[in-house]
Amino acid sequence: MIVVTLCALTACGSDPHDDFTGWTLPSLTKEEGISLRVPPFDVASGEEVQNCYFLPTPDLNNGQPYWINRIKMATNPGSHHLNVFRVKTIIGLDPAAGRPVDLGGDDASLPATLVEGKEEYATNPCWNSTNWADWPLIANDQESNPEDPYFEWDLPQDQTGNNVALKMVPGEMLMIQSHFVNSTDQATPFGARIGINFERDTTTAAPTEMGTLFATQQHIRICQSQPDVSFSGTCHLPSGPTITAANGHFHSRGKQIDIFNWDGLTTKPPAESQFYESTDWNEPPMSIGLDVPVPETGGVYWTCTYHWHAPSYSSCDEVNAKDPLQQNDCCYTFGGDTDIGEHCNIFVYYYPRGSSDVFCN
Repeated sequence: MIVVTLCALTACGSDPHDDFTGWTLPSLTKEEGISLRVPPFDVASGEEVQNCYFLPTPDLNNGQPYWINRIKMATNPGSHHLNVFRVKTIIGLDPAAGRPVDLGGDDASLPATLVEGKEEYATNPCWNSTNWADWPLIANDQESNPEDPYFEWDLPQDQTGNNVALKMVPGEMLMIQSHFVNSTDQATPFGARIGINFERDTTTAAPTEMGTLFATQQHIRICQSQPDVSFSGTCHLPSGPTITAANGHFHSRGKQIDIFNWDGLTTKPPAESQFYESTDWNEPPMSIGLDVPVPETGGVYWTCTYHWHAPSYSSCDEVNAKDPLQQNDCCYTFGGDTDIGEHCNIFVYYYPRGSSDVFCN
């Protein structure tokens, strides 16, 4: 694998971590799993880039499904999020509308298509979350620490000792969504670059399938006249599973996000049922190794807490133009662009999957 020369992508000396030397991931064989490499690209100062890459799941098992039980992701600093979804209903974000790219890196060829998203927040389909409202999550990573640019996750074993794993079906369309920010709040000083390794489960016993929950609270308003607010959401999970990992997501007005085990009956769960907390908007941690049994009627409850501040590199005029209520109060509403929109999202991983993954939007 070739390590990209960092100064070729963007100006050096603009980040305290000038000793960042990039990352490397091993290239996996067909027997070992899938290696995906997003080609490097630049992110100009004051710019956000959200790209959607599409490729069919590689056939590693002669047309038959196979299992993934280890995930390793690597990202350059400045990555706001990295999500991998299974493509289901196509509304406005169509893989066929993208331009051809290759996600195989230097050691293989994996033909794919790319729908690019830069500043066209209102019209670009890669920014519109309704386009992937029923696309099951496979994996996500929101940390891009230059001192440790890797996210590694060995999926757990269930209560009977079976491996928990993701089921992959050859030919099923995947979408890799990357979002990089280069601003005063979050910087991309070394250019954008991403690698993903999905390693195969090689045990002979049938794995327990992992399911995923992707939930958003879209009825949020963080306004200049009411700067301190909180919003909550609930989402049911199927058949009382065990939660094994979770993380949350908001933008720079976000101060804290909390996720609770919820019985599905009470209005608000007790404090002792909390299993996730994040106070870091640009590097929200992923909690893995959780062991949270959910009641048969239950699911999750989450709360996002905010404090208003003015845009960093945009303007309140742009925030007001985006506000559907047009209150002229610099009110941040739901949207993927970090400087004029806000989020209140959670990602939860559980087993057994049951009959389907879960969406609450």
